[in-house]
Amino acid sequence: MKSLIFGYGVTGQSIGRYLEKKGKAFEIYDENVKGPNIFNTLPNQKKLNSYEMVYLSPGINIKKIYANGEFNNISYLTDIDIFFQEDQSFKIGITGTNGKSTCCYHLHQLLEESQLVGNIGTPVLDNINSCRYSIIELSSFQLEKMKEIRLDLGVLLNISPDHIDHHGNFAEYKRAKNRIKESKKVTQESDPAKLWSMIVGKPQSAVQDIELKDLPHRYQRITTHNQMVFINDSKATNLTALKFALKKISSPYVLILCGDPDKEQYESYKIIGPKKVYIFGNHAEEISRKIFHPEKIVFKNKGLSSLMRVIFKETYDSQTQILFSPGHPSGQDYKNFEERGDHFIKLVMSLNA
Repeated sequence: MKSLIFGYGVTGQSIGRYLEKKGKAFEIYDENVKGPNIFNTLPNQKKLNSYEMVYLSPGINIKKIYANGEFNNISYLTDIDIFFQEDQSFKIGITGTNGKSTCCYHLHQLLEESQLVGNIGTPVLDNINSCRYSIIELSSFQLEKMKEIRLDLGVLLNISPDHIDHHGNFAEYKRAKNRIKESKKVTQESDPAKLWSMIVGKPQSAVQDIELKDLPHRYQRITTHNQMVFINDSKATNLTALKFALKKISSPYVLILCGDPDKEQYESYKIIGPKKVYIFGNHAEEISRKIFHPEKIVFKNKGLSSLMRVIFKETYDSQTQILFSPGHPSGQDYKNFEERGDHFIKLVMSLNA
């Protein structure tokens, strides 16, 4: 019997490589991807029942797609489930609404013989039994679908409203995040040195003085030009991350927002601090209806290039920070936060070209 890969993004493709190595026959469903052995019509219950196993990609919203329960009795696995079954490493799962990527990245720098997998780094199925320690960044989508939590250490950093468009309400999102508490050992510790100590059983003082590199696109200072200091915080994909950046930055500064506000489904947010708030992109009007600031400038359906040309012409009497902290996921503007952050950096660096 054949199996089905449901969703053929990065994770789905890694599942395909895994199944090929195992010599297992499979088909692929993805409504947006064309290619051999890929079909674009949603499988009905009869077709789903014909497969030996369905391998689910994390972003698939099964409850929404099969609202009448057609998927309820279907045998399925995720890539994480397979990894738990076959990998022998010490597994550290890290989740939270904000800060999980940074926590994973910093811990990886301290923990020798470790690998970054899951939502950060490379797919887990490309790294079975390849390291002593596996640091797995886990999203609510992954935690929601996993059959069993087989983590040696689960780290729950924080929970605030996010991905409400997928989960339906905050309670369901919170329930998915809290599944990490099923790990063998659970902590809310975010200090990478303390986590290192918990894992290896040595005093944290042994690594306390190691200087850690920060992630790209997380409050990343790019350059200074004509009294303007450009900061790329494109990884701010929700309001909590934006609020963190606004607490961290010093005045004077201006703020750039973009992205799709539907994910959190917040009603309004009053921004205090920046001299101006610029809003651009395909979702600019939606954001503008929710964001309140006395100096709000909206670039409706215009891209970052148009906005930056305006900012580059501004003159300031004192050093002013230009903070690109979108506060929302990319939506229709960019493929992901990396692409939009790279675009911001490219535009800024063109000043000195």
